[in-house]
Amino acid sequence: MSRVAIRNVILILVLLVILVALFLVLRPSSTQNSSSTAESTSAQPPEANIDLAIQGSTMNPDEVSVSEGDQVNFRITSDHPVEFHLHGYDLETEVEPGEPTELSFEATMTGRFAIEDHDTETELGALLVQPS
Repeated sequence: MSRVAIRNVILILVLLVILVALFLVLRPSSTQNSSSTAESTSAQPPEANIDLAIQGSTMNPDEVSVSEGDQVNFRITSDHPVEFHLHGYDLETEVEPGEPTELSFEATMTGRFAIEDHDTETELGALLVQPS
């Protein structure tokens, strides 16, 4: 191969690499991905972050209200060991004194749901899920 032919092949390869790089940077799908990511982020359910404090056989607040579709995040503290149980959703978690415990779920059912200490079957309070 002559020097001119080799130079032309190298020039074509360099141009091809540049075109591929430009395609990857400027392709339309990367714009769509960033806008769809923004849309999916804004389409996430609203969060309800709620602190619950259990002292003895009472919970503060004793009734919690959220909207259907909310992502509910309970942060539970207690002055004694409790087996926290949310009826209707059938969610349970152990809460130890001095150790905040997280319980998260999506409020998909509406109504009033009892919250109890499952060990003693003492009703501590209630979750009220309002229709959206």
